[in-house]
Amino acid sequence: MVKVHPQSNGPQLRPPLPPPPPRKHCCCVLFQYCFFVLAASFSLLLVAVLILAIIFGSRNEIQVSVTDASLASFDLNSTSTTNDTFLISYDMSFDVTLTNPNTRIAVYYDVVQAYAYYAAKPFAAVTLAPFYQRRKTTKTLRLVFEGNETLSFDNDTEFLTWFGEEKRDGVYSITVVLDLSVRTKYGKIKYRQNSNYIHCYLRVPLSSVEGKTLYSTFEATQCGIVHIIT
Repeated sequence: MVKVHPQSNGPQLRPPLPPPPPRKHCCCVLFQYCFFVLAASFSLLLVAVLILAIIFGSRNEIQVSVTDASLASFDLNSTSTTNDTFLISYDMSFDVTLTNPNTRIAVYYDVVQAYAYYAAKPFAAVTLAPFYQRRKTTKTLRLVFEGNETLSFDNDTEFLTWFGEEKRDGVYSITVVLDLSVRTKYGKIKYRQNSNYIHCYLRVPLSSVEGKTLYSTFEATQCGIVHIIT
């Protein structure tokens, strides 16, 4: 026979309550916040770089070349008894082409200057008017140098030998240096001015010698590039 015990009127036992969760330290919260801000900033920067890469990924530099040259005269006369100072008389012209192959980028040429060198000595300079080059266009610059200039050389014997050989062949080694300060335009955005020095190392035949026309022709020469959007 099962006996049923009456319930006790005393307090009943209950399971213990779990301890309260530990509070996060303020430094941990600050660290998590800073990490979130840095991660978000890095993500935005990455997206911006990708957008710029897509926009300017097809960017091409401006190609510079000399397509034609004419040398009417190039004479040398000594102006001193020691033969170390010479007077060069010159009359020459060059056609320089600037090709912009970009479909979205235009170029402002704020400063356009050209210098002519012979035997590593500058002897002529010319300044052209600023201009604007549209997208997908080719611009031809006409450089005309005419006048006289005095040049001095330390080793006059070597210079005279070299000049004599070129005079005999009727072809002269002339370097044209372009000093270009440009700004680029993408849409309505204009970028800062950028200076470029382009060297054109040319072999220019004389048009005639002692009244006789020469049949040597100038060969078009690639000079270099104009750097844009830097």
